[in-house]
Amino acid sequence: MVTIMKGLIPAPKGRVRTPVGHKYLEALQSKANGESSTSPRSSPVSTNQPGLDLSILGLTSGTAMDDIDFALCRFTQETPEAPLCLDIVQYDSVVMPSKIRTDIFSMLREDAAPPSMLSQMDAEMGHTFANAVHVFAHKHGISVDNIDLIGSGGQLVTLTGSPPKGQHRANMCLGEGAVISAKTGVTTVSDYRTAEQAVGRQGAPLFAYLVGLLLHHPTRMQICITIGGITTVCFIPSDKRGGVDAMYDWDTGPGTSMIDSAFRHFGLDPATDQGSSLLHGEICHEVVEELLGNDEYLRTRPPKTTAREIYGDAMTYKIIAMCGYRGCRPADTIATLTRFTSASIAQQMLLYGPGRDVINNSDIVVDGRGMSNPQLIADLQGEFPGATFGSFDKTGIPSNAKKAVGFAMQAMEALLGRALPVPTNADVRRPNTITGKLAPGLRWREIIEKSVAFGGAGRGWEGLPEVRELIVKQKGLS
Repeated sequence: MVTIMKGLIPAPKGRVRTPVGHKYLEALQSKANGESSTSPRSSPVSTNQPGLDLSILGLTSGTAMDDIDFALCRFTQETPEAPLCLDIVQYDSVVMPSKIRTDIFSMLREDAAPPSMLSQMDAEMGHTFANAVHVFAHKHGISVDNIDLIGSGGQLVTLTGSPPKGQHRANMCLGEGAVISAKTGVTTVSDYRTAEQAVGRQGAPLFAYLVGLLLHHPTRMQICITIGGITTVCFIPSDKRGGVDAMYDWDTGPGTSMIDSAFRHFGLDPATDQGSSLLHGEICHEVVEELLGNDEYLRTRPPKTTAREIYGDAMTYKIIAMCGYRGCRPADTIATLTRFTSASIAQQMLLYGPGRDVINNSDIVVDGRGMSNPQLIADLQGEFPGATFGSFDKTGIPSNAKKAVGFAMQAMEALLGRALPVPTNADVRRPNTITGKLAPGLRWREIIEKSVAFGGAGRGWEGLPEVRELIVKQKGLS
């Protein structure tokens, strides 16, 4: 017998499911499906509302953990339906303290960190990011008080995008946003990957929306290859074939992480010794072919994402041992790792992309730390000789500021509750308006007032429309 307390309704047994779970999200889903909204709460939007003007600092640290990258962005938009404009006020990098970098690498190699160590690392990275914000601001004469939002990409240390049966998608991204907010006074958005995984996607890649908005072309396929610690590829068909609405992306596999790990194994610094003689060894093609043929991740169809769990130190040492068994010198091992990386990128593009002919008639834009490795680029150009290769810098956003700009834009969308475009090959196409976790700062009420005022309060469940055009108004100053 169920006892009902006065004024309360008993919860139903079992779980009640709806297609999306919220009227607001249902309205967004209807929009994505081309259906008309029938929301009774929608009302005409006033045309006398203030435009958007936000100063947002994006920050991130990549797989190599050498630097913390910053981009101070000013986003302006006259109305929700107008193009979004971006000014990159300043971008730069702050060196990652060697102690925390060493501690994290040690923790990852041991793969047995107790909860107390993880919590300490999370807090320590938050303090590290906050201190770096002040270093960046002081160096460039920027008042932290004038920054509306911080968008922190954190330091990713583990990512499970496709878990075994019975487990959940999960990640660990160090750098607690509440610490950054407390130490800077600025409202901070973080945990973007968790927000993606919460709605059923894999948590990475994260920047298709930015790449698509910046690169889409009326008549030509655009391809963006981001060679960071892990490599990501994004295909944006021509506008006449869908453009941003038809884009798709995935992590192809290794990037620079294993090459860097091998450099460290042989006593060199991957950040400063790229011109060493270790770049001129002989490739062991037998090892490359064995790796390409037996790699389970490479055989998996997209959507998919990966991280250091697969392409980290453990696999690097395995490949070093494979090469050593065949009599390879250190230089030969580096060359073999480099060829495996470039070959895996090309293999994935050919297996799961639009085909060799289409790729050879596309514009290929490359960014990430891998751009500084001439052999990686030469290998890709040799594989796709008909394609036009270029740098992401042509978009007006410097390559080394791209991710920081992306996290700044995601922070803005989280504040506004505005959905981001979702790649067509995502596990779930459901629009996601909760793109991060917010830690309020000293001006929290002020920026919330700004976000509510933008577009007016009469939009009902429909909320704000997705950004369809992004204009970079000026290039950053290094």
